[in-house]
Amino acid sequence: MFWGRGYRWMFWQTGMPGWMRAGVLPPCLQYLSNDQQIEFLKAQQEYLKKILEEIENKIKELSEKKKV
Repeated sequence: MFWGRGYRWMFWQTGMPGWMRAGVLPPCLQYLSNDQQIEFLKAQQEYLKKILEEIENKIKELSEKKKV
């Protein structure tokens, strides 16, 4: 697989490590206690809700521009 030019700087462009961009959980999750896993997963859930809300707002904004 060829990563292409600039792949090295992907973290700085997106602000997310590779495992987050790929949509998988980090391997270190298996070493956390159940309470820590729950906290981590709730934080991920809130983060993803925020992203989904931003996407929905952008879709709504673009749809309104299209109608005008």
